[in-house]
Amino acid sequence: MRRLFLFLICFVAAYTADAQNAAEDKDDDKVVSDSVALREVVVESPRTVDKGDALRLMPSDAQKTAATTGYGLLARLALPNVTVDEVTKEITVPPSLGQLQVRINDVVADRHDLVSLNPKAVMYVDFIKNPGVRYGQGINFVINIVTEKAEHGYTVGAELMQTLTAMRSSGEAFAKVNRGKGELGVNYSFGYTDMKKQEYEETADYLMPDNTVFTIGRRDDDWRTKTLSHDLQLRYVLADSARYTLQATLGGALSRIPKDTKTRTEAYGGADETFTVGSTDDTKQATADLYFNYNLTPRQTLTANATGSYALSDYSYAYGGISPYAYTSASKARSLFAETIYENRLRPFTLSAGVTFDHNNTGITYHGDTEAANDITTQSLYAFAQAKGRLASLSYTAGAGVSYLRYRQGGQGYHYWLCRPELQLSWSPLRQLRLDYNLSVRQEAPRLAYLGDAVVRNNRLEFTVGNPGIHPNRVIEQTLTTSFQLPSFYTSVSTHYRSHLNTWMQKIERVTADDGNTYFFFSQANQRRISMFYVDNYTRCDLLPDKLSLTFWGGLYRCFNYGDDYTHHFSAFNWGAGANAYLGRLSLSAYVDNGWSFLEGEMRNRQTYVYYLTASYRFGNFSLSLYWQHCFQNRVRTNEAELLNRYAHKTQRMYSGDMGNMVSLSLSWRFTKGSERKPLESKAARRNVDTGIIKN
Repeated sequence: MRRLFLFLICFVAAYTADAQNAAEDKDDDKVVSDSVALREVVVESPRTVDKGDALRLMPSDAQKTAATTGYGLLARLALPNVTVDEVTKEITVPPSLGQLQVRINDVVADRHDLVSLNPKAVMYVDFIKNPGVRYGQGINFVINIVTEKAEHGYTVGAELMQTLTAMRSSGEAFAKVNRGKGELGVNYSFGYTDMKKQEYEETADYLMPDNTVFTIGRRDDDWRTKTLSHDLQLRYVLADSARYTLQATLGGALSRIPKDTKTRTEAYGGADETFTVGSTDDTKQATADLYFNYNLTPRQTLTANATGSYALSDYSYAYGGISPYAYTSASKARSLFAETIYENRLRPFTLSAGVTFDHNNTGITYHGDTEAANDITTQSLYAFAQAKGRLASLSYTAGAGVSYLRYRQGGQGYHYWLCRPELQLSWSPLRQLRLDYNLSVRQEAPRLAYLGDAVVRNNRLEFTVGNPGIHPNRVIEQTLTTSFQLPSFYTSVSTHYRSHLNTWMQKIERVTADDGNTYFFFSQANQRRISMFYVDNYTRCDLLPDKLSLTFWGGLYRCFNYGDDYTHHFSAFNWGAGANAYLGRLSLSAYVDNGWSFLEGEMRNRQTYVYYLTASYRFGNFSLSLYWQHCFQNRVRTNEAELLNRYAHKTQRMYSGDMGNMVSLSLSWRFTKGSERKPLESKAARRNVDTGIIKN
């Protein structure tokens, strides 16, 4: 009995010491402020780890070597439902699934950060679904890249990309100098496109008041679009890794579409009419950002940042024919965003609390065949608190947020309050098996262009009409996920249900004017609800560790749309697959998906079928990459849509000859010199790009 008693004492002491050491080890990791200072299940040498609240991917040395930018690294990790285009520098999720936010070291990142990111400094990448109140409003997915950097030294680099089969060019140059606690950086990027092989086809059936159907066919040929962009960013960082990080950022951007013209042919009543349609767009923006992170104690952190931006935009649109129409518009947008977050990594759980404030004022004027003046002011206040911890094999995140939205334009406006609870539960009955449940409530606010009172003519029968009376809607989401993991294999099955209650949806009205002509008004209005239910799978397998990996995702998606006077249901199977091979200095990648299909409101949409091959070769500080997209396809159907409205039924198809068999070449160079690595906090300036202009 005595020996048993001594054995129990030794066992408890060893367990307590182990738990304390594990907690202290976690406390030393201050890279991600939202991390939990608690024990976690250890899996032997995995590349993919299910953390309950996040899917953590550990890039291999081969993946880091093959990638030249953050975009390249994320493309090789093949995250579920995430499309990474290394040519256009875009990271997207299907629009019906929500919004994606990319972070570096738990702070929002932009294009400059991802291009200048050194893949070799990446420790891991967290992919977070339903991220909760901690990450703000309207965010459905978060990619958080955790890195290290050199404390002393410098990094310089550049990337040039040219499409060989079309006129598309882009480039980026960056430099960072680190000396002691300070870092000074500059980034410059440019882009230019001249796309000439675009086509559009549309067949529209309009139900007239006398119950006859008027059919008109529209076709756009000789479609040419030129775009030009410049972006410059200056940044200074003063950091003491044990105490604080202070960062100041100044940026300016220019985006122009000097030419977007097409020849349109309309066929109706046995006759054809051909005329020109054209538009121009010019947007300039300046941004200033100040970010501060301070470690009050080894366990307590205070983060604050403020961003101000100012944007000017000019847009013009015109079409000819027997009923010509033209207008110009100008917008001035001013915004201020401020955020403060407090975090305390307590022993039983981690407590996070914060508040954000967002103020936007946008003045929009229309002249020509459309005359209107809108002065729109929106303000939002959001406060949240969140606790995150573990009880035995059950980990949890429980949070609550309160948001307030205020909108005002002339004599119209609204006040909208919403309580936003959040609950995440993760249970690991076995080391390789995990069950996760998530419940969240959030809000979605309409775009500024929907809120104005301008009336813009699209063609001889259709008008786009703003509606200042629409207001935000509540979104309820629930997810149940089962995942299984081995060192070189990971698979998960998720069941997801989302409901948008009293949501703003497209509304089409048939109006007969005083002159007897019939027109169709396209606007937005709060209607009953939109819901989506889907079951999907994500599987990743390393067939040959550090040599060959395969990924697959796919699911069955069911859409439910309930308007004031219609009900539409739709089912789709969406899937994607990828493979990555690493052969020393040479790496090969392949990706394919069947295009995203969904039904929202009365618009059924199917995006383009995507497949591409990538080959990268690294030599010294240089890397050469070749991208082949839409292989063996000269003419690509980029989008297909069908409007199911009872008054206006349409089938629409868009094609691109430039994207078919598109081959792009990229040359990148990076030189880094430094020592003594430490975590880096990086903050991207928050830019307001919603100018509120109705664009055709």
